[in-house]
Amino acid sequence: MSFYATQSRRGACMLLGMASLCVALTSPASADLLHKYTFNDGTANDSVGTAHGTIVDNTGISTFTGGALDLRANNTGSNQDFTQPTTVGAYVDLPNGVFTDAVTDFSGTGAFGAVTIEAWFTVETHRDWARLFDFGTSDAGENSSAGAGASEYVFFAPRRGGTGAGPAQTAGSTHNASGDVFNDAGFTVTTNVQHHVVYTLDQNDFTAGFDGTATLYIDNGTPIVAGIAGGLFLDSIPDVNNWLGRAQWPDALYDGLINEVSIYNGALTAGQVATNFSAGPVPVPLPVLRVNRDTGAVSLVNPSGSSFNVTGYSITSAAGALDTAGWTSIDAGAFDPDGTWTASPAPSATEISESVTGGATDGGAIAGGGSASIGSAWLQTPLSSDLQFTFDLAGGTSGAGLIEYVGGEPIRSDLNGDGNVNAADWALFVPNNGSAFGADLPVAAYLKGDLDGDLDNDYDDFTLFKADFIAANGAPAFAALVGVPEPASLALAALAALGLATVRRRR
Repeated sequence: MSFYATQSRRGACMLLGMASLCVALTSPASADLLHKYTFNDGTANDSVGTAHGTIVDNTGISTFTGGALDLRANNTGSNQDFTQPTTVGAYVDLPNGVFTDAVTDFSGTGAFGAVTIEAWFTVETHRDWARLFDFGTSDAGENSSAGAGASEYVFFAPRRGGTGAGPAQTAGSTHNASGDVFNDAGFTVTTNVQHHVVYTLDQNDFTAGFDGTATLYIDNGTPIVAGIAGGLFLDSIPDVNNWLGRAQWPDALYDGLINEVSIYNGALTAGQVATNFSAGPVPVPLPVLRVNRDTGAVSLVNPSGSSFNVTGYSITSAAGALDTAGWTSIDAGAFDPDGTWTASPAPSATEISESVTGGATDGGAIAGGGSASIGSAWLQTPLSSDLQFTFDLAGGTSGAGLIEYVGGEPIRSDLNGDGNVNAADWALFVPNNGSAFGADLPVAAYLKGDLDGDLDNDYDDFTLFKADFIAANGAPAFAALVGVPEPASLALAALAALGLATVRRRR
């Protein structure tokens, strides 16, 4: 479709103001893949086209983890002079025009006036307005993040800041001098879990407004639909700042992993989004550490289609999240029939490491799509997502591996990790009331009832437990729980009774 046909159809809708006509004029969405950045080869090269990106990182704080670009060391802002060799921070600079070229490319099944940005990402720490991607320009132009109130750009933020337009939440936006038009998710994506985002912008689709339709998909969920900013023409955005991890404004740099980014010359359909979500990112032939938060089970996983041999691995946790009682050697079964594996140093709450030390030293194979278990080596607590994972493969490949957490997030007062807050957790909480745990690691202290992370079990922790128990079971159940206390819980029960009495008086 030509540029003039696109503008004529937009004009027809604006003049007639008829929603039914606008829908009738809408073209079916379709798209071809133009650019893909997998980071699997340790670069930001385009594996489909030639629009290679540049990793801007003057002080070497970025790395590659499990085939993902690792920007977890970012803790500074976007508005810095990255021409200076001492500037600390990292992001990816994609070529000028990579966005508008996709908008105007109608080859194959593409459509002029439409584009899709797709990404797989994992946030480590949410920072308001930190961009996963931002395409456009700032008011000061190329290489500046001084602000963009009068400029045109398109972005996606894992958590935008709260404004008069709504609270902090995951969002995409189209922007021009009139301001932002958000696709607000209504929630904030969880940290330390990989997510899939697809943002389609289609100025041939007038479902959401005369200027086109923006549709945001998070983890193949319900499409989040909004209009495109009024008067914004996607094909004429001066996209000289096409960034992954950096904003047009002096906002924080992105803190997390970017596993893959793709750009299409049209709007993906909901069916195509679902297919891509099921397929996942392009796998890298490197081990991934998978942690099941529902069971504590840990395994080394091969997400690729080809086999590799593991000769060693190491898992560490500063908080003490490793369960040596539940851990089993990777070679407990038939993983490496002709090799001998040794754990060194001795397994502890902060480190489990083992490697092949005898016999044939080529390690054990993990087939494509397969896995190797090391037992229930993870303690199911809210503090246990600080794991670090490294690996060694036959042939000399080694490095930091990606960690994939699956299952539900641990519940704060679920001290026994069974997925519920109940009397069994109270029985673990009560005996330690009034105790300090200065010599314990954070996870060990938590398991004794330190719910607020200050290395003791005191009244503050009690109020947190009480709130969680009542939320799960109701106030009468909590009153019954503390009604006939064990001797060790008399003082705590008195506090509970006082709290309940206070609630009754206020009524």
